[in-house]
Amino acid sequence: MFIEARTRPVLAEVCRHLGISDADASLLRHHTNAVYAVGDLVIKIAPEEFGPDRTRVVVAVVQWLSERQFPTVSLSARVPQPLLVGGHAVTVWERLDPAHDEPVTTSELGTLLRELHALPDPPVSLPRLQPIDNVRRSLDKATIISAEDRDLLLKRLESLAARWSVMDFPLGASMIQSDPQTRNALRRFDRTPVLADWDGAALGPREWDLATVAVHCRRFNLRGSAAFADFTAAYGWDATSWPGFEDLCELRELQMIATNARKARAGTEAAAEVLRRIGGLRQDDREPCQWQIL
Repeated sequence: MFIEARTRPVLAEVCRHLGISDADASLLRHHTNAVYAVGDLVIKIAPEEFGPDRTRVVVAVVQWLSERQFPTVSLSARVPQPLLVGGHAVTVWERLDPAHDEPVTTSELGTLLRELHALPDPPVSLPRLQPIDNVRRSLDKATIISAEDRDLLLKRLESLAARWSVMDFPLGASMIQSDPQTRNALRRFDRTPVLADWDGAALGPREWDLATVAVHCRRFNLRGSAAFADFTAAYGWDATSWPGFEDLCELRELQMIATNARKARAGTEAAAEVLRRIGGLRQDDREPCQWQIL
């Protein structure tokens, strides 16, 4: 089970390798990865199930982006990356400002994605975006949903898969971040915004990144449509003008629900939130209800 009690010993071993103490380490996040702050470093521990290959791709992507002068997080030069400790792939990063007092705006995120999508394909073997397969795998592994809920989600997936198969993406394909949101953007200490979290980097339609931003604006941002309008102005293309955009947003929402259903454990707040989101789908909420961040 991927819990803090499992990753703390891994953190301690990494710190020993770096020659630093883990006594004052603070847990920043324990969700897809375990992320700890230790002094001026951030140490990211991946679940064993991911293996080192995906993390090697992340390292290669970030190194290439840095060479292209794209504003992103920086790997620490103190140690070759990634590390493999106790079966977990580990990366070590230079610590940035989490920007709690001055969060990265959707307008700044729009500029970052415009620059990212203008880059050539990197010389890295990236996976292709496969949301239908990803949703199906997540639902197969989810243990917190009932048979009735699973049937609901699979029927929704079947309908969206048919629409996905005939989508004509006007922006074309490139490297995408696949989960761009203001929580995956930080600031350097000179206040420059940078894009972080490259675990999902893939080759896919650029519109997928835009749909992700739209869903986050609708579900988590009280400014909603105004926040997405700011993003659109900075990005330079109005995704809502494309007829397939709403279908893509629905598919993105379904993937978010399925992914969190796979990760959540019964009886937790995360599980309750996933079930609340599924209830909203059952009610066919045309006016999207606000989701709680997991």
